Amino acid sequence: RDYLINLARDDYYQAGGEPLGRWWGKGAESLGLPHQVTSQHLHRIMDGYHPLNPGKKLVQNAGKLQREIGWDFTFSAPKSVSVIWSQAEPTTRKAIEAIHESAVRKTIDFLEERTTTRRGKGGMIQESATLVTALFEHGTSRELDPNLHTHTVVLNLGIRPSDKSTGTIQINELLDNKMLAGALYRAELGK
Repeated sequence: RDYLINLARDDYYQAGGEPLGRWWGKGAESLGLPHQVTSQHLHRIMDGYHPLNPGKKLVQNAGKLQREIGWDFTFSAPKSVSVIWSQAEPTTRKAIEAIHESAVRKTIDFLEERTTTRRGKGGMIQESATLVTALFEHGTSRELDPNLHTHTVVLNLGIRPSDKSTGTIQINELLDNKMLAGALYRAELGK
């Protein structure tokens, strides 16, 4: 919780010369989120409230301090791609960024197909859910080396397609697929 909150509070995701964050996932679309991420919307969802209707709780533990707010899945281009990207003329650079973004989005779509949430007494009913993710593209490592990568903040909020109700997501299956997701990202990037 503190990691993502601190990054959001320090505007790590939104500061500097990096592109603005973008919402992705069918869940983000269902909530009616605009294309660009705003700190206000991000913080409301992190707290478990509707981003456009702050009084509306989306999860049972909305506003609780001990709430798990989400996870940062980071997809990094290989060093050789990052170096070429950093030295390329603007047209080539934009093309590499578009390929990278497409690979990230296809990977998140893959994870979304495996996303579930629970409901009912004791959470006994497991259902599919759509994701609310925020994508933040960066071009350097902390050491300021070329490093084209995207922080994909998978928020702990799933939207059930059956009735558009909301709940927290079950993260274990997504974490179990993180190596596969990384391989899928690299395969999509290499197409």
